[in-house]
Amino acid sequence: MKITLTETGLLALVSLIIGFIIQFCRTAEQSRCKNIILCWGLIDCKRDPLSGETILQMTSEEEEKKVDS
Repeated sequence: MKITLTETGLLALVSLIIGFIIQFCRTAEQSRCKNIILCWGLIDCKRDPLSGETILQMTSEEEEKKVDS
């Protein structure tokens, strides 16, 4: 079985890889991770737990959004 890769297939493959990288970067940016280790740590994320004050602030912000909607 011979597999040929056309220009359209190559463009689709490159677009898929670039889209994955962009989505991964967005997700990593929005996470609370301080250090993200990919290859040698097999995707390890080190982060500090949220403090009580931060949790209360996030809860109050969510309640304000619900009231505004």
